[in-house]
Amino acid sequence: MNLSKNDKIKKSILDCFNYDLTNFFYDDYNEVDSEETPATFMIVYEKKLSEKEFDLFDIVQFRIFFDKDNLTGSNPVNVKFVSANKKGEVTSLHEIIETVISIYGDDDYRKGSWDEEDEQAFSENSFRRVWTIEKGESFLSVEYSEEEGITFSILFFNNLIELTGKELQIEH
Repeated sequence: MNLSKNDKIKKSILDCFNYDLTNFFYDDYNEVDSEETPATFMIVYEKKLSEKEFDLFDIVQFRIFFDKDNLTGSNPVNVKFVSANKKGEVTSLHEIIETVISIYGDDDYRKGSWDEEDEQAFSENSFRRVWTIEKGESFLSVEYSEEEGITFSILFFNNLIELTGKELQIEH
């Protein structure tokens, strides 16, 4: 992040990213997975980022769920930031947690700043913190596992976008 961006007061986690997530479908992306259930159809799209987020994440994924019974309704969209090398540095994880706390406060378990419990969960490859945004309109999840490394997810991203007054255009 550049200095002027750091000086701004961040009102949303979206203010912390260099990449404008609302432009995802205007850029080059690939379909990397899909899954069908009796009620829904889910597609995962992926894009390699030109600039790392939090000096760690170089890939962003959009997971879109289509309700088979209501194709014209608002489709839930989840966003996930991942690192291709699957490595996880405790300092990166610590920075992400402190950034989220500075915007949204303590997590859903009323846990605040980084502590020894977080250090232990990281060393055991079982780290997870979750924040509920606007009474369940959206959720943030920061996790660390040996299989995936550090991941940062925004569940119901489309609702978070709506809360900021922006729009996400999804191609069908």
